[in-house]
Amino acid sequence: MKKILKIAILSLITTPMFAQFTDLQFADQYALAFSMPSLHGNARFVGMGGAFGALGANLSALSTNPAGIGLYRRGEFSFTPTLALGQTEVRQVDGINSPLRFNDRMNFNVMNFGMVNVWDISRSDNPNEWKMVQFGFGVNRQADFWNRSSYTGFVDWTYLDELTDGSNDWGSPRGTVRYVARRAGLIFHDTSDGVFSNALWGFDQNTGWYHYGGLTQHQSTETRGGINEWFMTFGGNYGDVLYLGATIGMPVVSFRQTRTLHERDDAGIHRPYFDYWRLRETLEVNGTGVNLKLGAIVRPTDFMRIGLAFHTPTRYALRENLTIEASGAGTLVNSRGHTERLDQFEYNLRTPMRLVGSLGFVIGRQALIGIEYEHLNFRNMRLTGDDPQFDLDNDFIRDNYRTGGVFRVGGEFRIDPVNIRIGYNYTISPFDTESRLVGRNFSGHTLSAGLGFVLGSTTIDIAYVNSFRRFDMQPYSNMPVPTNTMRIFEEDPMPWNRYNVSAQQFMITLGWRF
Repeated sequence: MKKILKIAILSLITTPMFAQFTDLQFADQYALAFSMPSLHGNARFVGMGGAFGALGANLSALSTNPAGIGLYRRGEFSFTPTLALGQTEVRQVDGINSPLRFNDRMNFNVMNFGMVNVWDISRSDNPNEWKMVQFGFGVNRQADFWNRSSYTGFVDWTYLDELTDGSNDWGSPRGTVRYVARRAGLIFHDTSDGVFSNALWGFDQNTGWYHYGGLTQHQSTETRGGINEWFMTFGGNYGDVLYLGATIGMPVVSFRQTRTLHERDDAGIHRPYFDYWRLRETLEVNGTGVNLKLGAIVRPTDFMRIGLAFHTPTRYALRENLTIEASGAGTLVNSRGHTERLDQFEYNLRTPMRLVGSLGFVIGRQALIGIEYEHLNFRNMRLTGDDPQFDLDNDFIRDNYRTGGVFRVGGEFRIDPVNIRIGYNYTISPFDTESRLVGRNFSGHTLSAGLGFVLGSTTIDIAYVNSFRRFDMQPYSNMPVPTNTMRIFEEDPMPWNRYNVSAQQFMITLGWRF
């Protein structure tokens, strides 16, 4: 998958609330960005941490356990406007002159809207029968890609070095960043011996190739977009004991990322041959998917409910467009630069199937408690298309990922006339502890709280969510380790960046029952 390997995307992995994309380097993480569970929905659902799988009667819960529609006894319409605030702190690990960068981002969206209709089909002479059937439709937001991150610091091994050594491994065919850098005069090709080099490298007849020194590096990444899942849910209530439901989900992906990387010779090590170079990549991804969710809730007593749901893999058909621009300054650099606009690229993604088990406890009219676990095997992610690179990407997924999921717990407590809610999520890292990617981690925590008011047939719910995590990542290790190598420098001291990511959401849900 040539294009994906060239662009850095960070996403949904970093928080289950407000997708913090910083720099995903590999196609595997690109798949992960569209596969990871996240906490989105209306204010009541989010305020309780999304632990609604066994409690039901909530529009957002229909994307978790569709059997929850069977607990509706009245129709409902609601929508949820949301304000999201995110902050990403970035610093180079062991970087020289690397200040801590604070990056803020704010966006507004509608997290959820939809409607449920209820039909009473019961007969008074037979209580053990189908009592009600329900139909609901709407849209639940599944992911937010809005974020901004940047860092600055001195690096010994630059991105230009990585691209140059990569050219020695695989060449620089058209459609790659390596090709654009070569056309811009940043990478040189000696046709006599086939070696690719750059202005940061020198050659000595006695000792061979050597590296003059590093550069000051600045990178900024801005992402926007999200995944909205349109849904249709059918369900029923059998004898107030068994509730069944099915949801057809149709997620729509809209993603845009712009990454700018600037490496310059502030120390004057390479002048006059090299002054600076700049790379700008703009990636747009759009597409649609389809999935089926089946669920059941059993109520053995008025106090307890047991929920179980199965989600088929989502099958996405995706289209991407990529523009790469490179330019620089110095006597060995083509001052005109070069821009490559790649044709639209189409491919398919299959996400893992999901199993959701849940318990719900109803304490009279005073309290609700929900406990839930969503299980995924990330090794089952698959990318397919015409490019043979997909086979390598899928092998990489099988070797470096593991089963993971999200643990959710939440409660609602009634103190007239207010319902008070709290919730917590813990996201398990999807990476295998034995893999070389263990430093990525991406486990995280989310805390939520909310209030609810019932005013006749009108409901008003508000919620606040705070999610946070910390992880380290290499900023441009975007090429796989070669099997047949001709790298000029065997040791690549690539820098590491440390990310502290936090996000807050403020939402209000307005609902009407009929």
